[in-house]
Amino acid sequence: MKFFRKASVAAPFVLLVWTGLPLAAQSNFALGTNAPAAVDTNLLTPGAEAQASNLAALSGTNAPPAAPAVVPAPSAAASTQEFLSATPNPSAPPATGWLAIGQLLVLGGVGGFVAWSCGLTRARHCGHTCTLLVVGVVFALVGFWIGGFAMESGGIGDTHAALASPADPLAANALNHELGLPAGGRFWGVMGSAGFFLASDTDSRSALAALFLGQAVLLALTVTAALGGALERVRLLAVAVISFLTGTLVGPLVANWVWGGGWLAELGREGGLGHGTVDLGGAGAIHLTAGVLALVLAIELGPRYGRFGRHPAPIPGHNLPLAILGSLVLVLALAALNATAFSAPAGNDSPAGLAAANTLLGAVGGLAASFVFLLYRTKRFDPAALCRGLLGGAVAVSAGAALEEPWAAMLTGIIAGLLVQATMRLLDRKQIDDPVGAVAVHGAGGAWGLFALGLFANGATGGAVNGVDGPVRGLLTAHDGRQLLAQAIGVVAIAGVVYVLGFLCVMLTNKIVGIRVELADETGGLDQPKLGVLGYQGDVEMEKEN
Repeated sequence: MKFFRKASVAAPFVLLVWTGLPLAAQSNFALGTNAPAAVDTNLLTPGAEAQASNLAALSGTNAPPAAPAVVPAPSAAASTQEFLSATPNPSAPPATGWLAIGQLLVLGGVGGFVAWSCGLTRARHCGHTCTLLVVGVVFALVGFWIGGFAMESGGIGDTHAALASPADPLAANALNHELGLPAGGRFWGVMGSAGFFLASDTDSRSALAALFLGQAVLLALTVTAALGGALERVRLLAVAVISFLTGTLVGPLVANWVWGGGWLAELGREGGLGHGTVDLGGAGAIHLTAGVLALVLAIELGPRYGRFGRHPAPIPGHNLPLAILGSLVLVLALAALNATAFSAPAGNDSPAGLAAANTLLGAVGGLAASFVFLLYRTKRFDPAALCRGLLGGAVAVSAGAALEEPWAAMLTGIIAGLLVQATMRLLDRKQIDDPVGAVAVHGAGGAWGLFALGLFANGATGGAVNGVDGPVRGLLTAHDGRQLLAQAIGVVAIAGVVYVLGFLCVMLTNKIVGIRVELADETGGLDQPKLGVLGYQGDVEMEKEN
């Protein structure tokens, strides 16, 4: 605990130094351009033509690919013009309907988190737990609408890196302002700055709203997963403030680096490290972010009353069937998320089926490994622990569900299941109270998932991801260590910045409104004093009027 608190205090200063040195080394802070005046825009970079071909293919166009593999890097305006000038391919089957169905299934994951969290907490807090998650999602989406979406996706039309599923050309044209740093003769995106309040012209409004919906669903998963580390002792008002800050700043900043053309995505194209940090299903941008935020909340709130004495005292949930049902719904949501992330281009060769199947295999491997672990350690098969392994395996495969072979997905899930169980034991030894296992499932599972892609990417799929020509190659399967290095940088960067920003957000919230409930309410139950009703309310007999 002392280590984590010391790290919390020192981390903001380390971040300031880390960000200040590049700024001091540059004469200007580049605003909204990938080609600053001081940088030569004719530098040769590999994969530029592959990026244009990938954008055309994913957008359903018949633009033929060009022959050279190494061409001058296009300016932001040229890239946008190519994207906008693509003509539709009538032979490509429509994918919009399937994407919408997938997004709705992913949104169902919020319901899965509600059931999972409610089942693993005590009955006297169940109404408060469910309300807390809903409030968190709502205020996170308010912040996302105000400024988070602009920070995350406001530069996708102004970046060289290709998105996994490119936005509609009209949306890309409206979101054309990326802020960043010129360093080493390259531009490194940090955050977008277009699309505040979803403001746009009439032509791009629908396209912008569709992109917003897809990203908002992912943010909702991030917030509900993170709040698992704060259950049974956090104030609802604090949840509203922290979630708002997460939706406005923390989640979108990381997502821009990975999905919005930011510097982690550009590590491949501009830095020569494979394809840059690849995280198409959100192992880092969603789950690692949520796991680190859950860790910060658990540390700053402290454990629940009676949780730790001489030895950890488990506090079992009140409804295991509900928790198990919630975990199964979450696996379905993650499979849908990975399938939609790999659903383009539409057609018979779409890797969406492989992505969904690998998600299932990862989940199966995680639960099987947890089963063996519990057999060896305790001879008792705790359903909550088994379901944590199930979820950890599905989370770990999310980084590149269609970029690994099925055997690799199974192995990734097996290792994730073991890591989840080991992390839960480590948290107990450090007296960090995580009621539902959010740190273990999402933090450890997400971090391992990013590493696993760098090890097991098959070297046969994933052409032109992040604008780099050729497939994604792993160290063990394709004998290329550059992708693993890019993934490792992604893990460190995401975990570091989320921990620092999360600590600052929680500390600020604690100063303003306080974050922990009164001890009497925590021990007696939060439903009646905080909500005015009970989560499990008995029948009330009404007197008949004469």
